[in-house]
Amino acid sequence: MGNAGPALIDRRLTKALAHPTRVNILSILNEGPSSPSKIAKRLNGVSLNLTSHHIKVLRDLGCIELVREVRHGGRTEHIYRATERQYFTAEEWEEVEPHARQPITVGILRLISEDVGKSLASGKFDELPDNHLSRSPLAVDREGWRELVAILERTLDEVLEVNARSAERARLSDEDLMKVRVVMMQFLLGPERV
Repeated sequence: MGNAGPALIDRRLTKALAHPTRVNILSILNEGPSSPSKIAKRLNGVSLNLTSHHIKVLRDLGCIELVREVRHGGRTEHIYRATERQYFTAEEWEEVEPHARQPITVGILRLISEDVGKSLASGKFDELPDNHLSRSPLAVDREGWRELVAILERTLDEVLEVNARSAERARLSDEDLMKVRVVMMQFLLGPERV
């Protein structure tokens, strides 16, 4: 134990997010409330029983919560929603054990790849002329790295604020919301091969 002080994040949450099915469930529930049966239909090859198990784990961890129960004849449909954001702050990520980071990263990159594939296949990726796609090869020192981290954290906060304001406007106007993905990445490259 020693004098390490309190952990910034619950290690059980880190373990939960290392499982790709739970990452998928959280992603679905961050789009809006849903039931285990509807979630299972969106998870290719994952049974309702296994989906329900992962939902229980996420609920026990406080990542999701039951928001209502809907009666359908003799059965009850449980509707859940996400309670936690799907990202770690820089300080929280530092607390994640190094061996646990890669499975979380791989799960998120897989979701990004699936989202991009769906968008391209449906012709939506370039539908609006003011979409954004960029790749910026940079070379920065340690201070520049920290500056980039701060910029992206501020940008993420602003992106989430836009989402909240859009939801409120849509609630008042009944306007349909567009499903959008915003992806930001910053990562080191290994040595280049010649």
